[in-house]
Amino acid sequence: MRATKTKKNRFIVFRPLPVLCAAALMLEPTVAHAYLDPGTGSMLLSVVVGLISGAYFVVRKLPAALRALFFRLTGKTDQMKGSDLTFYAESAAYWMTFKPILEALEKRGIKSTYLTSAENDPVFSCGLSCVCPRYIGKSNSAYTALGFLQSKVFVLTTPGIDVLQIRRSPGVKRYVHVVHAVGDIHTYKLFSFDYYDAVFCSGPAQAKSLRALEKLRGTRPKDLPLLGCPYLDELTRRAQNAPDPEPNTIIIAPTWGKNGLLTRTGSTIPRMLTESGFHVILRPHPQSFVSEIDLMQKLAQELSDCTNIEWDRNPDGFASLCRAKLMVSDISGVIFDFAFVFLRPVVSVGSGPVKDGFEAWDIPHSAWEMSALDELGRRILPGNEDKICQAVKELLAPESTARDKILALRNANIVNFGNAAEAIADALAAELTADSTQSQKTLRPKQESLQHA
Repeated sequence: MRATKTKKNRFIVFRPLPVLCAAALMLEPTVAHAYLDPGTGSMLLSVVVGLISGAYFVVRKLPAALRALFFRLTGKTDQMKGSDLTFYAESAAYWMTFKPILEALEKRGIKSTYLTSAENDPVFSCGLSCVCPRYIGKSNSAYTALGFLQSKVFVLTTPGIDVLQIRRSPGVKRYVHVVHAVGDIHTYKLFSFDYYDAVFCSGPAQAKSLRALEKLRGTRPKDLPLLGCPYLDELTRRAQNAPDPEPNTIIIAPTWGKNGLLTRTGSTIPRMLTESGFHVILRPHPQSFVSEIDLMQKLAQELSDCTNIEWDRNPDGFASLCRAKLMVSDISGVIFDFAFVFLRPVVSVGSGPVKDGFEAWDIPHSAWEMSALDELGRRILPGNEDKICQAVKELLAPESTARDKILALRNANIVNFGNAAEAIADALAAELTADSTQSQKTLRPKQESLQHA
């Protein structure tokens, strides 16, 4: 009875479902004859990644495609029929670069269209009869419009054609980039110049770097004429009537961001210079007051007790440049403006530009300006900021040869200094002539074949 009860209890304890599962597992074959070879697996993985990537880019391009469709449906494509020569300015800041060129073209009677994304662009009041200005909107609206442009020669200072927002238009025959700085191209983002037809260089170093990238990437060789930097024409003209610099006045004019002098060293250098008896004009990069507000407020508070410091927030810093006998900066492009226009020395503080995400990552040689910093004045590496005051005193001493070194450096590296616009205007006229000649050569065989038929 106890045994029966025990058996009965045991029977109740053991449920049929687990028993069946266990039996099924025991009957499961121990060897599976399924096989997925590595090649097939890689192919399937590639297909999945490709589908995901394709979907991602379709979604990203959808807004641009919709804008382009709207542009066509509203008939705005007809508004993008420019003249044979067309310019584009992203902002009013590029007027300094284009103005000398447009004035040189005016002398030659060459007409052009000037497209701008700045409603207050000085081009609208420039008084140049050969220039037809037109506002085309900002950012995505402008980029969409430029994709429908029709012109023989299109001139920009914007890098990244066919890489970033601006796509090449089928209606444009030649894309020309005008370099608006004398420094090398190392600090531009990757692939900034790969899809231009021509890049007008300010000196041989830029052409050397561009040729190196073409060889590395296997891209089509561009025309790289050495023509100069046009915005220096305007600065040079203004400097002819500038007053003499003020005694013991130094301008601190760094770039912004993580490599900027003020970002790295804070108020140390301005205070150190004032304590050494110098009058300091502190001119942070304009972008610092947008992207580094906390830093600017901190500096203002820390330097509030320094009576020998004045801040310059004027959009045009030319007046401050005129007043200073020497500049302290990092590797901002303004160091060359100051040194080459006024032939005055610069103390540059820093280790050099970052490479990640920039053309410097691929260029096999250093930027030419890195080897020129000691010729501009004195280079101070990070950690040696305590040597700045002594370097300033030596460079401002009567026996200093800084001026002669700067002049020699400028002559060796900058083409057509002070007269670049004339050379660029001649080059653009040649671009138009060459395009017309090529069109006639292409048209003539067609006409001859029709006559023969």
